[in-house]
Amino acid sequence: MRKFLGAISMVGALAAAGASLADGERVADLGALTALADRGDAGAQLDLGRRLRDGDGVRWRDFEGAARWFRLAAGGGEVEALYALGRLHYEGFLVPRDNAEMLAALDAAAGRGHAGAMLTLGVIHELGHDGPAADHREALKWYELAAARGVPELDGKISYLRQRVRAKMSETEIAEALRLAQFWTPRLSMP
Repeated sequence: MRKFLGAISMVGALAAAGASLADGERVADLGALTALADRGDAGAQLDLGRRLRDGDGVRWRDFEGAARWFRLAAGGGEVEALYALGRLHYEGFLVPRDNAEMLAALDAAAGRGHAGAMLTLGVIHELGHDGPAADHREALKWYELAAARGVPELDGKISYLRQRVRAKMSETEIAEALRLAQFWTPRLSMP
């Protein structure tokens, strides 16, 4: 117990001294994490948003609160926060759903090379999703770009989705989608 309390005190001291979270670092104490996030630490903001979204260490899930922290973390350069914000809208956890913010967040994360955002954009364009009409060329473009990222845990899903959308397309449409993917260039700056 003393070690735990000592660790919490150390984290609180770090927060008070102006320290910030390193990539992958986790703060167990929600109060210390909130203090870091309030000071503008983007990693802490992302972690706090995840905890609110997932109900981790809090009484209940808070999607609006999660979205607020994800927006702040995205402003601090956290690409994963853009993806998380886009997914909150995509999955319907934010009411009313803001399609413009959803697409902007996912597009910005995809522009920074986030494979999950690319995959989600592919699904949105394949099926048409509360706003954008179905566009199989755009869908296949995003699936191809996600595949090129080489994320092993997504490989099976990407393969299935690529086959599914190709079955709906002509050879000309497939060639156009592949051309779009080939000449797509990522963005180096955050929105």
